[in-house]
Amino acid sequence: MRKIDVILLALLAVTLSGCRLRRPDDVLSPKKMEQFLYDFHMAQAISQELPRDEKYTTAAYVEWAYRHNGITREQFETSLVWYTRYPKEFTRIYKRLSNRIDDEYKALSRSLAQIEKKSVSIESGDSVDLWYMDRTSLLNTSAYMNKLTYKISSDTTFHPGDTLRLSLQGTFVCVDTVVPAYAYISLSAYYADSVSTADTILNENGRIELSINLDKEKKFTSISGSVSYLDSTDNRNSLLMLSGMELMRYHVRLAVDTVSLRDSTATAAEL
Repeated sequence: MRKIDVILLALLAVTLSGCRLRRPDDVLSPKKMEQFLYDFHMAQAISQELPRDEKYTTAAYVEWAYRHNGITREQFETSLVWYTRYPKEFTRIYKRLSNRIDDEYKALSRSLAQIEKKSVSIESGDSVDLWYMDRTSLLNTSAYMNKLTYKISSDTTFHPGDTLRLSLQGTFVCVDTVVPAYAYISLSAYYADSVSTADTILNENGRIELSINLDKEKKFTSISGSVSYLDSTDNRNSLLMLSGMELMRYHVRLAVDTVSLRDSTATAAEL
């Protein structure tokens, strides 16, 4: 190799190294940042499911994320400020995070497909939670992870006039400005010849509830519904976290029992 070629290669190497983004020592590495964000969001989702009288433990769940990753709140806040100054680096982190969640979601979907092939055993009782999947889920706008669906077939534990109530907490996480905070949520009751649906649009963080009263005159066959994170692009920089998911079924036996009690009281008084 000629001497001039060696000099040119050396100059090129110096130029390229100067173009590399230099990350300060007190800023978390991309891998460390990704892992912490995953644990941090999971801790927040879990804390949202806590009963009201246990909400005081929310801080403990978040602190677990810091201890689990061996970092301090100051380290995270410093790193967050730095990464927001370099959106390309931050986007790469969230894309890897979304890919990781995608893989977990696919594995979960395969497991659920096996579960749905079997009959879901539903307990009897006046008030029963029918939800059979994880109570926390993450959605983004990618094709594999933009929708959560559920379906439950009718059995002898359902009574005419039962009330169905779906409730969940929706939280939009690190929303990309290109992706609107917009999700469609539905609950449907299917009959032999018709369907009854309750639905709503979630466009801000909060808890929603949907209710349906089963028709007393029709043959009920199944429940189904979905949560869809809506956007026309395959953008993975925003997440929709669903937590505290419940699907309650209430029997309307209380009113009947009250009437029976009144009749019994009246009969006793006559005697």
